[in-house]
Amino acid sequence: MNISQSYPELSVIIPVFNDAGSLLRCLHALSLQRNGTPSFEVVVVDNASHPALEIHEEYSFPLKIVYEPTPGSYSARNTGVTASRGKILAFTDADCVPASDWLYLGYLKICAGNHGLILGGEVVFQIEENPSAVAMYQYLTGFGQQTNVTEKKFSATANLFCTRIQFNKTGLFEQRLLSGGDREWCWRALLQGGHMMYLPDLIVTTRVRSTLRSAFRQARRVAAGRRTLRELGLTHIGTSALNKQRSPFQAILWIISNKDISIFNRLKVLCIAFLIRAVVFWETVRLALGAKPERL
Repeated sequence: MNISQSYPELSVIIPVFNDAGSLLRCLHALSLQRNGTPSFEVVVVDNASHPALEIHEEYSFPLKIVYEPTPGSYSARNTGVTASRGKILAFTDADCVPASDWLYLGYLKICAGNHGLILGGEVVFQIEENPSAVAMYQYLTGFGQQTNVTEKKFSATANLFCTRIQFNKTGLFEQRLLSGGDREWCWRALLQGGHMMYLPDLIVTTRVRSTLRSAFRQARRVAAGRRTLRELGLTHIGTSALNKQRSPFQAILWIISNKDISIFNRLKVLCIAFLIRAVVFWETVRLALGAKPERL
């Protein structure tokens, strides 16, 4: 581990739970950041992985691994921030691969703004050849980061930059949330004078989910997060910011009119969309009957 005595300009915070393989790809990408990138450290937070996370590779940047037993990526991110030293915080996920200019561009844009700037970059889906219907559904519907930042006023923590001053002013992520904590934190920051900016050239890539099980888990987690935000009164800028990008009818029309894939594949994607909507409905009913959100 390369330890620097001076404080780095940036701290990259990465929570991880049972995904060491993806994390190593993320760390490798960070080792390839372009020349001119300011000094940075990486803080990896093992969120009670089984088995416990171990990293034996050496990197050109200081790497710190800390442990957070409380379930949830937002608890892990809070622990990561506490353990970090940089004046600018860069958040991403273990399954994301930052572009080679990710830290360089994020640093320049944050430094050109004021302390209240919260920067959301693009999250690009990668898809393999001969994708499954689930993968096509994920790829076609997209991550929606531009809509998140410009319309819903939050950046997913897959690609978020802010100053430490702004983070300290806003406070920690809401640890009661297993999903949606990035929304709540950004909305809280806006109420305190922060402002959002979308930067399309600030890119991380991630693989699409390719199995029904993984897509269902994601859908349940997001549905539970939206409900918990409402129940806890944490929709600081109004509940309309929780609305989905498309209504069920709009989603159907959008899928069947999409000319990027064949009619047969459109039908398969449409079936996946119906299944995911059914899972979301069932999760909503389950929670309404008193069940608790699950770590998925």
